[in-house]
Amino acid sequence: MRACTPALTPLPSSVDALRCSLTFEFPTRAFFQCRLCSCIWATHLSAIAVRRDRADQPAVPRVLVADDSPEMLGLMSAWLEDEGCVVVTASSGLEALDAAAVYYPDVAFIDVVLPPPDGFSVCETLRTRLSPEVVLMTGISNPHAARRAAELGVVSLLKKPFSREDVLGALATAMERCRRDPLAGLRTHFGAHPRLR
Repeated sequence: MRACTPALTPLPSSVDALRCSLTFEFPTRAFFQCRLCSCIWATHLSAIAVRRDRADQPAVPRVLVADDSPEMLGLMSAWLEDEGCVVVTASSGLEALDAAAVYYPDVAFIDVVLPPPDGFSVCETLRTRLSPEVVLMTGISNPHAARRAAELGVVSLLKKPFSREDVLGALATAMERCRRDPLAGLRTHFGAHPRLR
């Protein structure tokens, strides 16, 4: 069975009833429909908007958060949005790869234990693209996880439960590495123009 890729189009006007009910329930989300499988995909409106304070300042950092816990996604999104980041969330490895292919995040916080593919596989796949700076998260105390994270060259391995300060510290380190990355300009360009195929 072939996995769905993000060949996304905005929902057509023929689904006004669905759009109205979804917009009423989730007013801060945009909804798209996959041309291949007709699945509906949602994203925060802030993720598809280019936000700049002034024309001479860089774009706001784009952050991908992938975790299978809705509570963790909500908490981390709130922390990162409070810092001025545009946050895109994913609840599985496949959703994380799809979101990264569309939005080119600067930083990705990825849980090690995700519905397939797992966090390590997602990190490996992201390394073959315009790779974001990756921060892995885990709730499992395993020396193999730390060794594997070091092999992948991630910014940090956060052990759950972690604090807001831990997340913001990892974000600051990742953004510093991002500023020194020669590909950061390409990520900024492509991320400012999401690919809605």
